[in-house]
Amino acid sequence: MAEFLSQDEIDALLDIAEQGEDIDTTVEEKPISKEKNYSIYDFKKPNRISNEQFKAFSTLHDKMLRDLITDLSAMLRKIVDIKLYSIEQMTYGEFILSIPQLTSLNTLSIKPLEGRIVIECNPGISHKIIAELLGSGAVAASDNLDRELTEIEVEIFDHFYKMFVKHMYRAWDEVTTLNFKIESRDTNANAIQIISDHEIVLLVVLEITIDEESGFLSICYPISYIEQLLNKIVERIFSEGKNRKISRKRDITTLISGAKMHIQAIMAETEMNVEDILNLKKGDVIVFNKNATSSSSKLYINNKEKFVGLSGISNNRKAVQIESNIDHEKQETLDILRVMREEREKKAKETNANIKRLLAEKGIF
Repeated sequence: MAEFLSQDEIDALLDIAEQGEDIDTTVEEKPISKEKNYSIYDFKKPNRISNEQFKAFSTLHDKMLRDLITDLSAMLRKIVDIKLYSIEQMTYGEFILSIPQLTSLNTLSIKPLEGRIVIECNPGISHKIIAELLGSGAVAASDNLDRELTEIEVEIFDHFYKMFVKHMYRAWDEVTTLNFKIESRDTNANAIQIISDHEIVLLVVLEITIDEESGFLSICYPISYIEQLLNKIVERIFSEGKNRKISRKRDITTLISGAKMHIQAIMAETEMNVEDILNLKKGDVIVFNKNATSSSSKLYINNKEKFVGLSGISNNRKAVQIESNIDHEKQETLDILRVMREEREKKAKETNANIKRLLAEKGIF
């Protein structure tokens, strides 16, 4: 293996050479450290969601936010902004630890699928929405956000949850029909246990901003319940753009399909001057530009040369079978390139001739 000297080693050798000492060219071999070519894998949290599924899941919820912003703004009579903050894969135990101990929690059934999902809205925004629904518009400074919601506040906040669930139903309806139904409401995170703590969930976090006050709303999907739908989400979401193009193409095709075109099949052509045409008489023979046994013909669409075909008979009717398309643009390009090449060759010949003439005049040749 070839070894390269460092700058310090080169300087040391030059110093030794200037002093007239013998140079020891042996280079001490140093162990080469190999880079770690592995990645850490946590068996407690296996990656069960592919990148495509993450993107499709994100697109599904991002589309839901467009109408949700409009309806929530109308409900609160305020300018509301909702953003998709993150989508993460974690265990259910980590989800419970990531939310406030006292918060607003709803569990929803997802018939016809088994199991339930959890929607959590933290106090930072739930108290603001309740205040807006009650008409005060502002959360009192003395209000403790860490307290549990009262029964009246829970009933009032239920209007927001019902509207949110309606938009979830619309978003998922593009993939499959899921009947979201609120089964229970609670304010204590420890009281909600839909699956075991070590099972994997997909957590969708939305950031809601009202009057410069913001908070987070989380949707917890246990993967074991929705795993069968993940590939279906990818197919529906990513095929939507393709289907839109196909639909547009179909509409254009429908619009022009009723247009009538004038088609002519020209079997043979020739050129004649006006004098010959005027002198034609009975019995004269006109010679065309191809053999009489050739069945090839040119098809003109609205007087424009378009196809090459074969003339014949089909079901006792005259017919033309299309063989190929005539690409005039390609032919014109080839003709232009051919002319340019001929001009270049002509100029080269003229230049060579001039050089030879000048050399001959000077007596070099």
